[in-house]
Amino acid sequence: MSDINPQHFIEELRFDIKTNDQIKARLVMAHFSEMDPQTQRTALLDLSRSPDSFVFPLLVTVLAASLESDRQPAAIKELLYSKALDHPDMLAQMLIREVKPNHRLVLAEVAGEIKLDEATPILLSILSEEQDEKMLRGAIKALGMIGNPSATTPISEFLYAGGVELIIAAIQSLGLLGTPTAIQRLSEKLGSDADLDYMILDLFAASQEPEALERLNATLSAQHAHLRNAGKQRLTDIGPKAVPVLIKNLRYDDPDLLIHSLNVLGAIGDESAIVPIRKLLHSEPRDANVRFAAYEALGLLPTAKGAFALAQGLNDPVDNVRAAAAGAIDRNYNTVLAAGIKNLIRDENAAERPISRTIMDAECDTIFLDVIQEEGFRDFALEYLCRQAHSDVREHFAGLLKHNGRGELAAAIESSTCVERGNVLKVFAVDDSKMILNIYRSVLHNLGCEPVLFEFPAEAIKRVATEKPDLIFTDLNMPDISGVALTRAVRQRYPKERLPIIMVTTQNESQDNEAAIKAGVNAILHKPFNEQTLRTAMKAHLK
Repeated sequence: MSDINPQHFIEELRFDIKTNDQIKARLVMAHFSEMDPQTQRTALLDLSRSPDSFVFPLLVTVLAASLESDRQPAAIKELLYSKALDHPDMLAQMLIREVKPNHRLVLAEVAGEIKLDEATPILLSILSEEQDEKMLRGAIKALGMIGNPSATTPISEFLYAGGVELIIAAIQSLGLLGTPTAIQRLSEKLGSDADLDYMILDLFAASQEPEALERLNATLSAQHAHLRNAGKQRLTDIGPKAVPVLIKNLRYDDPDLLIHSLNVLGAIGDESAIVPIRKLLHSEPRDANVRFAAYEALGLLPTAKGAFALAQGLNDPVDNVRAAAAGAIDRNYNTVLAAGIKNLIRDENAAERPISRTIMDAECDTIFLDVIQEEGFRDFALEYLCRQAHSDVREHFAGLLKHNGRGELAAAIESSTCVERGNVLKVFAVDDSKMILNIYRSVLHNLGCEPVLFEFPAEAIKRVATEKPDLIFTDLNMPDISGVALTRAVRQRYPKERLPIIMVTTQNESQDNEAAIKAGVNAILHKPFNEQTLRTAMKAHLK
């Protein structure tokens, strides 16, 4: 609490205003924050009624003195902004004449807050002449708030300045300017530092101007995994507004771009993407990963109308693609699809039964409950679930049958004739796609392994701290924690010789591969995978 009497404070301030004594008024106002709220209001009222030529420099001095403490009185700021709006010429003249750093900082901030375009050339001259980094940051921030496009290029030069705070100020100001050139300059900065990259992408996402959306879209083809993942997440968060840009990507013959675009379109869930994705599938993409991503995306979209087109995916020669198609059908099941699938099941190879296996391994509950009425499927399902499927799959369908009043079939699945196979190797599989994890589960189980599945890399890292598997399969592109980051974390505990890590990815970028090898992966395997490819990889890296 101040020792200064509030009444004396007001009396002295009024006397100083009357006698135009700036020096004494500054001494009095240095105690402003110590006064009670009522005294502060009285002082501000007196100042608001005083000549601007006296009050303006007084308020600037008070705020400049408080910069060092980072406790600028908000009420004084508001009064200064009000005065500056009434007399912008006075602010501009003071900004030209003032030489004290803190005073210039206050004036630059006020010019920015009131968007004083007349201050632009003055602030630009500060950028070219000033050496003090704090003053440069203040001028850059003010120019961003004013929004004059002429500041774009001068500010861009500070994207490559020495101090991180100066770079951040330049990034934020260019984001405020939001001109096509500003967006271009920010995109050119991407790739130098992950934290700065995220900041730039956040600005693009906040802007949502066409140029910003295009730059976000361009990250889907970036060489850096963290940029691709961050771009995908921000496009997903933007939602339907990003869909037209993503749909354009489906016209290009670039598997990686197609896969990332399909992932985002599925996550957004806007039905306008359905027809373009169907057209893509109609063109019969050669890359199985593209077909997988397309069916997976359709499974997340409301494709009830025309869903029969999904059935062709059940005849795909690749297990993963069939699983994605089955998942999409399961979510959009209708009478037309039901009739078609029953015909496919009746006609499938009696020895291999690829469609029937897929329906169960992918846990397609709706399809299963319908086709279990078919004698051929029912006989195979009982045999497969009892003697070959992973125990989680068996328990899942036994519970499903019980819940739907088919207790006799559930009992048959759970009967003592079921054989538990001895698993030898414990294998962790990490992938953000639940469909891929289901495939891992079945394939690894068939290879005689005990699969432990992780949809979130952080959980896998936590588990490795308490339990060492024999081997880890991990995806590359995952939100929050990439496969490269997961590998680095595991390598802090186990070297390559003790715990092999195999990265399984759709990506074929040399930069990704180099980063993965440097992080400590033992090998890189490309999707789609099957029993043979995983068996070969495991034999090569396990004793």
